[in-house]
Amino acid sequence: MISFVLNTIPTAQARARHSVVNGHSMTFKSDAQRANEATLDALLAPHAPAAPLNGGIVLEFVAVFPPPKSASKKVRTAMLRGEPHTKKPDLDNLAKQIKDAMTRLQFWHDDRQVMRIVCEKRYGEVGRWEVCVRGTREGETI
Repeated sequence: MISFVLNTIPTAQARARHSVVNGHSMTFKSDAQRANEATLDALLAPHAPAAPLNGGIVLEFVAVFPPPKSASKKVRTAMLRGEPHTKKPDLDNLAKQIKDAMTRLQFWHDDRQVMRIVCEKRYGEVGRWEVCVRGTREGETI
């Protein structure tokens, strides 16, 4: 099992951008998305295993977001006491961001090995990713 905390505000995977140049369609990542990926890769690298994990994998993570600076004291207190985080970013885009980064850094051979993702987003004093990666147990079911 690999467990760690990344001290950065979680970001979601952005959609690919499209443009037409000289009559040819191009698809590309925005500069902001590339910067987010570089930051995440740099923070994940020290936690990457020496060799990619084999077999089925369970990825668990909590994306913790600080309350917005514009939140009143009353709202901030409610957020930190467990008010559900129902704002952007979408949880599935957060999962894609962390899973793609871990695939690039070879935590596993291929992301098709990830057979379960357990994830949550919530508020906390400091933004961070809390991540746990483990192999599946024999006979493990939902």
